[in-house]
Amino acid sequence: MSGVRQKTLPFAFGGKTYLLRCNMAVLADVQEENGGRLSPALSGERGMKNALQFLAAMMNDYADEQCWPERYSWRELGRVLHRKDIPASEIIGLVFDELAARETAAEGTQEEAAGN
Repeated sequence: MSGVRQKTLPFAFGGKTYLLRCNMAVLADVQEENGGRLSPALSGERGMKNALQFLAAMMNDYADEQCWPERYSWRELGRVLHRKDIPASEIIGLVFDELAARETAAEGTQEEAAGN
């Protein structure tokens, strides 16, 4: 997806600011946490759990990129954060924006292949 700029969301936690964004690594981590299926994390039935799973995956991905040692589980974050501190709708928005961008890119690739 070169040329497509991912949307980001700054999130302060533990004295650091994490730049949250959704990418394939984040999606893969959440998929793995859900028994190999991404669909449970995308359903609206588990709203706060979904937001916490994606938040943890995004924080861990950014920490990895920055070579920070911190890693968090959704459960750990759920124990220390208050509901008002979790930008749930923005987090889920990042996920759906990324999925939509990937779908659009895939459609463009299919159209290019059909035109050749």
